[in-house]
Formats: sequence, structure tokens, C-alpha cells
Amino acid sequence: MTNTYLISVRPTWADAFFNVHNPKTIELRKGNFGASLKPGDTIAIYATLPVGELLGIVRVLKREILPITRLWRASEQGQLARVTRQQFDAYYCNQESGIGVWVQSAQLLPKPIALYKLRQFWGHRWQPPQQLQQLSDDRLAALNIAR
Repeated sequence: MTNTYLISVRPTWADAFFNVHNPKTIELRKGNFGASLKPGDTIAIYATLPVGELLGIVRVLKREILPITRLWRASEQGQLARVTRQQFDAYYCNQESGIGVWVQSAQLLPKPIALYKLRQFWGHRWQPPQQLQQLSDDRLAALNIAR
């Protein structure tokens, strides 16, 4: 059985998942991010403010914890993550390892779902996740997103 999760991503990197010609295919994270992710799971991509919209979904291929130097190589020197060496090094400063979540099958929603709409569906106090938030079947149904 697969699950659907929601992550918050800065707009530049959120948009990169849905680039038709050269999509982002790895999400780089720290800590224990996505420990429950498994191949086949779906991740809904929320672009943080100032965009503040749920843009689309991607499917998880794999999640790996790697030493920083190996993660850089595995990301094809940042190309798969759409980051420069300087951005990568700044993000992983003082870290021994990092997490790569490889994804595929990016699908833009027919129309992005704005933050205010998400709050209408899920409650006015709902906040975009800092890490990873599993979406219940009820929450998915409210968005009309198929897994």
C-alpha cells in the first residue's frame, strides 16, 4: 500500500520538479527527513510563500542517507536537484550525511491550490508542514488528487 505525503519546498525548487524539459528528480534534505517514505509513495509539492500553492505530485523512487560527498555525486553534481555546489555546501554545512529522495512522474495539478483553499478544505488553522505530513484519504479526497 502506498501513502501520500505533503512537503513544503521553496518556490524555485518546487517549480523545478515540473520543468518539462529537465525536471528536478531528487529532493535534498537533512536530519531524519522522510524516514517513512518508500518506493511508490506520492509526494504533493507545496511551494512556500510568496507563492503559497500546492503545485502537483511526484512519485518516490527511493530514499537514501548518504555521506555528503557521495550525495553530491549521486545528485550528478547537483544537476538532478537543480542546485549549485555553493548552494549544496551551504545547505549541508557541518553535516556528515544528507538525505536524497529520488522522484519521478511529476504531474502538475490542472490548477494550483492556494493556501487559503487548503485552509478551507483542512481547517483555517492548518499550516504547511516543516518536514513531511502524511495526507489522509479524507484530505486527499477534498483536493481531488488521485494517488
